[in-house]
Amino acid sequence: MYNMMPANFNLYSAWMDPYFYVWAAVFAAALFALIYSLRSFMALKDARPEEEEASPAAEPEAQEQNPFLDEPAGEKTLVLAPGEQQAYLPPEPEEQAAPEAAAEVPAEVPAEEPRPEPAPEPAAPSSAAARADNNRAENFVRGIYEGISDLDERMKGIEAALSKSRVNNDFTVKFLEDVLQDIDNLDKTKIKARIEYLLADLKK
Repeated sequence: MYNMMPANFNLYSAWMDPYFYVWAAVFAAALFALIYSLRSFMALKDARPEEEEASPAAEPEAQEQNPFLDEPAGEKTLVLAPGEQQAYLPPEPEEQAAPEAAAEVPAEVPAEEPRPEPAPEPAAPSSAAARADNNRAENFVRGIYEGISDLDERMKGIEAALSKSRVNNDFTVKFLEDVLQDIDNLDKTKIKARIEYLLADLKK
């Protein structure tokens, strides 16, 4: 069976591999893009109902502003241009034509007072739920960063402990080799003193 892992792969040295940080950065960027797209989608979703409510409200206002629609059929006023009014008037003296032309001009319709705009409706509960989801996602990303930093510190501590034990092992081997070489020239008191020193160093 073909082995997919390298021969010198070590779990404790994974944090020293640059590909580990590359994949961690890619994962963080993808998660940030997901959170940003969710925010944009929720903002667009909240804006659509407001536009739909505003469009039907404009039609009644347009109908109310037309005063000629409320007049009865028999009382509708015919508005003519100044040149057309002279064509319909009977031939009379110039002094009487002016008052009659002024009488035929319809009275100006008083401008309607602007109506107060309706108060904006309170935000829908969906916006609060969207904010809660965004807070959860941000907390999740923050937890990932904290976990990566804690893992880095733990790996450094493990590496320090392993290097210390390796130094102690090398020192022990060297110390015992020196004792064996000088065992003929050493008495029991010196051998005992060296063994006690070695044990004290190993207990640290």
